[in-house]
Amino acid sequence: MAFLDEEFKKFIELDADRVKFIQKYLEGIGLNCPIIPIDGKNHLYVTFPKNQYNPLFKIKTVIAHYDRVPQTPGANDNSSSVYSFLRWAERLSVRTGTHNIRMIFTDGEELSSEGVASQGAFGLAKLFKRLGITNEDVFVFDCMGRGDVPVLTETVLPKNAPRAFVKDFCTLEERAESLIKTAAGGKWMKLPCNYSDNAGFIANGIPAVAFTMLPGQEIDAFLRASIKPLSWQKLHTMEDDFESLDEEAFEITARILDSLADLKTVRK
Repeated sequence: MAFLDEEFKKFIELDADRVKFIQKYLEGIGLNCPIIPIDGKNHLYVTFPKNQYNPLFKIKTVIAHYDRVPQTPGANDNSSSVYSFLRWAERLSVRTGTHNIRMIFTDGEELSSEGVASQGAFGLAKLFKRLGITNEDVFVFDCMGRGDVPVLTETVLPKNAPRAFVKDFCTLEERAESLIKTAAGGKWMKLPCNYSDNAGFIANGIPAVAFTMLPGQEIDAFLRASIKPLSWQKLHTMEDDFESLDEEAFEITARILDSLADLKTVRK
């Protein structure tokens, strides 16, 4: 697979130190990536030059979890998103002008079987709330390495959600839809998917949307006959490997990310 280099194979090795890999990659392009320890989870925060931020516009927080189910490659879930972010960080680091991107690699997404409060992003969202960072845009990327159709996760909001939160979420969702509508030549879907790190933010009253990718034929089978997408069947198994990925998914993801960097939303 020419679109993924040998370094990616090292990243998905079963004994890879994924934190060190991410930090070393970013150090190689002149970016620091300190660890933010929260509730026993080690999140990674990418620091870009201050002159790449404009206070007139909203900060766009982008999230990809770097953890994986133990003893699985995790090529799609979620190495695909992490590696797409790393390549994007390289483009952002030499970008002229502002981008207002806050990039975070989260820990503990795959260890949330005890409910959303045990998810790594829940503690991160609590920190956001404590710091008053509640009116920014949060975009979560999960399993972006297979398929030709970008998917926006269909979110069921809490029944008792405040009206202001619902309004802000719907506005964010509209921005997310516009981002992916052109990335794949007009092909996109909104589907019910498992929650990712967006769940922890929503539970803390912070609007967050999640993206994934799927092959069009798997979406058709899912809608027509409720057949679980093969891409989802491979998750958390040894079949979530290097060979399961495809180039087009990475190209579409790159276009979404670059469009996100260009997006400017004036602060209220």
